[in-house]
Amino acid sequence: MTEKEWERFCEIMLRYHFGQKNFWKVPDEDQGDYGIEFYTADGTIFQCYLPDPTVDMKNYKKKIQKKINDDLKKLDTYQNDIADMLDDIIIKQWVLMTPQNKSKELIKYCNKKKKEVLAKNLSFIDNKAFQVRVETADTFPEGKLFAHNICLRTIDIPLATVSQDEKEAWQEGNSEFTGNIDRKTKAIFGMDNSRFKDEIVTKYIQIEQFLDRLREDFPDIYNLIEDSARAQLESMQQSSILEDNFDKEFIKRIVSENKETFDKYSDHFSDSSKQPLPFGYLSKWIAECYMDFVDV
Repeated sequence: MTEKEWERFCEIMLRYHFGQKNFWKVPDEDQGDYGIEFYTADGTIFQCYLPDPTVDMKNYKKKIQKKINDDLKKLDTYQNDIADMLDDIIIKQWVLMTPQNKSKELIKYCNKKKKEVLAKNLSFIDNKAFQVRVETADTFPEGKLFAHNICLRTIDIPLATVSQDEKEAWQEGNSEFTGNIDRKTKAIFGMDNSRFKDEIVTKYIQIEQFLDRLREDFPDIYNLIEDSARAQLESMQQSSILEDNFDKEFIKRIVSENKETFDKYSDHFSDSSKQPLPFGYLSKWIAECYMDFVDV
């Protein structure tokens, strides 16, 4: 693996192990990530490191130790920013994820660095339970298998063509969902918009067929997508409560947020197979959520 591939593998593995709601990835595009790649609700900070497999033992240990030392220093350097990011989560362990732990000397080094961190009395560190550890994917066997399955698969599910007869039959058989679409379309456009409604019905049918196929052929990835989708659907509902103006810009923003949510799985889908997700889940929210917009 490359460094980025190892980081991606760890993210999939750990997200599976801890669950979507208990796991955060820290983006590094905006002035770095404070030396934290991931953190969890139970108080674990993760960093990933892929050492050069060709180096000798002496240099292997030196590089691992430098990585641990440099990133632990950032806990102090950025302590105020980290405390704000973690909110009320108290850190009980700092873990370096690496493909192999080749030396018992790293355990001793971790114990030494733990004491140095504790001496700084950082507000977000549990001074009674805190540990510094080096772990491998073998620590999370189910997550490791799950990540292997995902990383080795490219999903290609053709998007179904939906006929007018199918759309009419769906509307007749789903009167409550059709009512939701009618009501929300009027709230967004201030009038009836048959083109938008037709597109929502089309995308709804397509995403349902897409998810049925995904669940049947790739159940592990389906569960991962659904976990993210549930969180995003909840976010969309909360956005609608706080929104003052329901218009095309609001819809564009929701689709953009959906795309950002599902982009982390884009490596596992063909270009055509990742297209249905952002607008498809918008259609599910509009059709299935019975909550009215506040100004309806």
